Amino acid sequence: MLFSYNAFKRIPFYSALILFAVSWGATALSVDNALDSARRRLAENYELSQLRSMTPQQIMEQLTEEECAAFANEHIRFQINCPAKVYVLYDSRFEEKGPFEAFWLKDHAFERTDVQVSSDGDYFVGYARDFDAGAVGLGINSFSGNYLHYFIAVQPLRKEDTLTISGIYPQSIRTAAFQKGVRPYTHPEWQPIDSYSPALEGATLLQVDARWRRTTKLLDFFAETDYPASPRPDNIILTWSSDPRYTQSILWRTSEESRQGAVAYMKKKDYRHFTPGTPVIKAAHSLRHESIHLLNQPVIYTHTATLTDLEPDTSYVYAVGDGSSDGWSALNEFTTAPDKEAPFSFIYMGDVQVGYPRWRSLLERAWQDQPNARFYMLAGDNVNRGVDRNEWDAFFAHTTGVFDHRVVVPALGNHEYIGGDPTLFEDFFVLPENGPENIAPEHCFSFEYSNALFVIVDTNLLPEEYVGWLDETLGQSHAVWKFVMMHHPLYSSGINRDNVWLRDTLLPVFDRHHVDMVLQGHDHAYLRTGPMRDNQKAERPADGTYYVVSVSGTKLYKLADRPYADVAYEHLSTYQVIDLQLNPPRLVYRSFDVDGNMKDEVIIEK
Repeated sequence: MLFSYNAFKRIPFYSALILFAVSWGATALSVDNALDSARRRLAENYELSQLRSMTPQQIMEQLTEEECAAFANEHIRFQINCPAKVYVLYDSRFEEKGPFEAFWLKDHAFERTDVQVSSDGDYFVGYARDFDAGAVGLGINSFSGNYLHYFIAVQPLRKEDTLTISGIYPQSIRTAAFQKGVRPYTHPEWQPIDSYSPALEGATLLQVDARWRRTTKLLDFFAETDYPASPRPDNIILTWSSDPRYTQSILWRTSEESRQGAVAYMKKKDYRHFTPGTPVIKAAHSLRHESIHLLNQPVIYTHTATLTDLEPDTSYVYAVGDGSSDGWSALNEFTTAPDKEAPFSFIYMGDVQVGYPRWRSLLERAWQDQPNARFYMLAGDNVNRGVDRNEWDAFFAHTTGVFDHRVVVPALGNHEYIGGDPTLFEDFFVLPENGPENIAPEHCFSFEYSNALFVIVDTNLLPEEYVGWLDETLGQSHAVWKFVMMHHPLYSSGINRDNVWLRDTLLPVFDRHHVDMVLQGHDHAYLRTGPMRDNQKAERPADGTYYVVSVSGTKLYKLADRPYADVAYEHLSTYQVIDLQLNPPRLVYRSFDVDGNMKDEVIIEK
């Protein structure tokens, strides 16, 4: 039975509580299950044009009672040990710029108050309700994903009571004293509270994950992919999941009609155009992906094969397909890493995120001008919204002819997390699983190539979660050159951006192990520091660490005036080539624009 928004409003509040209480015991429906059922029903019953024109109220009218109950109660839950006033602090823009989407506040008897909170120019208004000791269940932020997620303050009703909050769901929520300087969200990148109404004095703050604002999208959720898959393989890419001297991972996709895959490969020197040798055939691991929001192609298959027992510094040719005689792709090639010290070069790029055609031009320029580069490194925010497969479809479509010949090594940016966990990133790349045991695989990892160590970290995580592993990984390596790639910069280029929380934790580690370069993104303006040590410029290039921020897409920010910057540009997309030479060991770093003009150069000798 479809549930009418107007009918829902007519349910007496206490009756509604009885209905909602079902979810606190044997939960009838979780938020995730409610989203899945609602999205599937909407996709089945409406065209894309109709879905894109729906209002929040029209969305509400499509929901069942069980879905409404889940959306109203199951988003955030906790227990309080004494009677308390609960403030839900909502982004004021919901009231100012459109229909208010938090339907559950009124039905839960929350009342708007004059309480306000300010954080770095953002303003939040308080909706409050008194609760007896026991369970508190709160609803979703919105169906649109707009603006900032609400956060929560809890104030005991009696001065003699000492408040205890337990049983918090989700467990990632943290508690803190409500005061100036504390952040309303769990990630330290967010700005702190700078003012609040006196009524909140002495309250307990529940810090939520700011990214949750987009996890319950129903409004403007549906789309079509501009790059649908076909039964034939496409979006072929090379990655490493193990030792690059002896292994090679290959990934590709097909439409639902082709559900299995295989790789045929052989040494390039053994291949003759008219009389090819006998290739090795290796079956792929195939995985079904369903994206409900893509109405024209919700299901695709990805295929992954990792080739092992390869010979170092050897070129191979390969093709991917379904294993049938006529189902193979065109012939591509890759080259394994050397098993001894050898000179090599690689490409590093910052955020792609938007503007894939322009990024393709930059990628083609790098491929044309630097044909000997062994691999490409991407510093995160490869797409704008990580849960949307159509964005990944577009991203990979613009890599054809490059990443099927050269390995790509990506880092996680904050936009890979937008909309939820970065599961598509994890599925679409096969990366080393040698990171910290307490962190999901492929978020932090390392590999060695020739005489260089590369460490990739996920700076969306708190640095305390990986700094020990990072310290150990750098300390155990005897590599001549050490690189770290991460998304959020230690030394920012953008206005109103300064990741002190990151710099304070990681800088001593980089100094201690003499990291040569830190490759970063996020700020969308080019910056290269001089050699830095102890948060000051070092006297010689070989004595410090160079920090670089770059952008490769078309989303460009203004540049801040930074005293640590040696070279800086705004409104400029670039790629960087790093050459590592022997006898003597020398690093040559150069940055180029889309026309091939060199914009920056640094030489380090050891």
